[in-house]
Amino acid sequence: MKLKTLFAVASAVLLAGCLGDTTGSTELNIPPLTPLPAGIETVTTASGLQYADITVGTGNTADVGKAVQVHYTGWLSTGTGFDTTQGLSPASFVVGDTRLIAGFNEGLVGMKVGGKRRLIIPPALAYGNNAVTDDRGNVVIPANSTLIFDLTLVAVAN
Repeated sequence: MKLKTLFAVASAVLLAGCLGDTTGSTELNIPPLTPLPAGIETVTTASGLQYADITVGTGNTADVGKAVQVHYTGWLSTGTGFDTTQGLSPASFVVGDTRLIAGFNEGLVGMKVGGKRRLIIPPALAYGNNAVTDDRGNVVIPANSTLIFDLTLVAVAN
């Protein structure tokens, strides 16, 4: 169920977890969003995606078409956590899969295994004006939300 919050579906995919808060969700154990360490630069791409490399990896590089394993935690710009793989198996998918939100795909490209990166994804590269709800109908990601993800690239298939 972890990747459901990443899938960009016009009908708003249902999320199994509950809405967290800035102290972290007890159900999903989402840690609070912390500021970037001092001295870490944020890059803004032409599409509006912002990313910051917290740790540059040294392993294989993620690129479109490559299968990857990623640990991630996602927050709304308010600091409310909505999803995480921490404490679970990493998420596995192919970079460039059109079911993933565009900002997540773009933000992975160029990462190396062992790297940690923060993505700040504007609504146009996430769910736009579509809200994402859980299986109880609760809004987990409001429409027009900026999403923040901390990623750790665990593996890239050769």
